[in-house]
Amino acid sequence: MKHMKFIYQKLFLVLFILSGCSKFDEVGLPDFEVSTTSSTFKKGTPVEFTFNGNPQLISVYTGETGRDYAYKDGRVMDISSLNLSFNSAVTNSATSNLQTGMFSLLVSTDFNGDYSNITSVENATWTDVTSRLSKLEANTNATSSAATPAAGIALTDLRVAGKPFFIAFKYNIRQQSIYGVWKIWTFQAFSLTATGSAGTQVLGNMTTTAFRVVQKNPEIISRTTATTTALTLQHADLTLNPAAAEIPTQNWLITQGFTNTNKIDYGPDLAIPIQGGTSAVEKKNYTYTFANAGKYKVYFVAANENTKDRKEVVRSIELTITE
Repeated sequence: MKHMKFIYQKLFLVLFILSGCSKFDEVGLPDFEVSTTSSTFKKGTPVEFTFNGNPQLISVYTGETGRDYAYKDGRVMDISSLNLSFNSAVTNSATSNLQTGMFSLLVSTDFNGDYSNITSVENATWTDVTSRLSKLEANTNATSSAATPAAGIALTDLRVAGKPFFIAFKYNIRQQSIYGVWKIWTFQAFSLTATGSAGTQVLGNMTTTAFRVVQKNPEIISRTTATTTALTLQHADLTLNPAAAEIPTQNWLITQGFTNTNKIDYGPDLAIPIQGGTSAVEKKNYTYTFANAGKYKVYFVAANENTKDRKEVVRSIELTITE
């Protein structure tokens, strides 16, 4: 009997401890309220938010882009327009008998991304958009001529959902004795931009876009190059390789595959942490300054948590920020 009594006492003690742990793991709902002295403030003027309660954690979504509670689970922008702009110049090595039809601007959504040989490039489907440029060829009697798209080139209609988007500058070289003297193209300020509900986003420029040079006859040492400041379509140096003047060939400058021409995923908007830890470091107010005029819905998230549980309350205040 004494032995059984001892077992019952041990069992009671274990149940008591487990019951206590369960209560200890419970987290109470935060007591938290927030207020301001007004609903209208001028931009550049600090807005003071007054707190009541003692939550362990407080964070705020100010309602600005990137800090909007409505996008706390993620922000995806549907792209309504895709635009390409760049500056270009054509330099002629002669004032007459100039070769025409050398340059074309192309787009592909099925190029396999293999830049190592011309076969992969030729097997892809390329849409010629050269006609969308404001000026196609240099004047045959000019030594230099600008060919700058005035407002960029619209490429929106050429996108395919789920497919990468490649842009190519193609240089078609034919025999000089038959078709005339070669021209040299130089491109600068390359910029591919996407516009949607969240504004305009640059998808690629001269420094962020990876360009690759692909040659049909790599044994002919071409002077086609891609740097962070300029793209150049230029054939071989005939003083070093005179025979190249009569060998038809092609040089390509091809971009990386852009995968965000239909949608841009910015990830979730993030809150600004205000208070962390326990109520021992309780804050009674918070000050924030809005840089731009507009209407903002400011959300405060207050929470209590431990390793087992978390409970939170959300409070919001609508503000008008004036000029």
